[in-house]
Amino acid sequence: MDHPRPSPFLTCTFLQPWSKSFAHKLRLGCWQDRDFILLHRATDAWELLGGQDVADRLDGLGDSPEFWDSLREECKGWDAPLRFPNLAPDAWALQSQRPGDRLEITDQSPFVKLAGDFEHYLNSLNKKDRHELRRKMRRAERMAQQGLHVTHDGDLDTFLRLHRLSSADKADFMGHSEDFFRDLTESLRAAGMLRLSVLWDGQTPLASMYQICFQNTIHLYNSGYDPEFSGLAPGLVLLGFCIKKACLDGCSEYDFLRGTERYKYDLGGLDRPVYRLTWAS
Repeated sequence: MDHPRPSPFLTCTFLQPWSKSFAHKLRLGCWQDRDFILLHRATDAWELLGGQDVADRLDGLGDSPEFWDSLREECKGWDAPLRFPNLAPDAWALQSQRPGDRLEITDQSPFVKLAGDFEHYLNSLNKKDRHELRRKMRRAERMAQQGLHVTHDGDLDTFLRLHRLSSADKADFMGHSEDFFRDLTESLRAAGMLRLSVLWDGQTPLASMYQICFQNTIHLYNSGYDPEFSGLAPGLVLLGFCIKKACLDGCSEYDFLRGTERYKYDLGGLDRPVYRLTWAS
């Protein structure tokens, strides 16, 4: 079934590692062997497999009204309400909304459309942002001690170290998520969906981007950098190179995923709202 916005977070490649690390009680709902939904029991609700925290774009895989009506009837006797987090504006689950349900905008998911080479992308930015990105990329190349370069097949341990160095919050997050990232990395690599980009000065890693390649779109899933080199703006510089690589590969979109960090808009990010729908009990 062709989804209006294909998501790597709806694939077995992502959901199997996620379930191993985070899922508890599961439910599977089907309708006429065509539409289906995967659910897990969160603390206060049944919600889409993938959950609210680490899967950025979810949905039920059904576009027929009969499917949603059948599911709503089935869940009336469940022990908790049904919640659909991290829905894009064209998610099928949104068509299930009825009076009494709660619909919230919980975040934004900025993205940039790509149509041409890196110069074409740069020219799509406003003058100030275009100048700043070019200046920072050239400055980093000029100030590198042993030669600036980028690889796109980095090792996970380098990423994990840089991720933990980035901030106390990221270090805390990775403290209970490392096993998931190791399983996810193995799964994504086997499927040819992983791009682990690293910015180097000689043999010294400065920043890393954990990206998921899917349906001609690059999804920025997570990142890290070494604060010792913050004067070089290594995260922003590496993202510039990552977008350049996406342009070279002919990708149609670079998706920054959830979060309204300033750098996403400095790189031309356009907002895409993220919804959460909770059915009335």
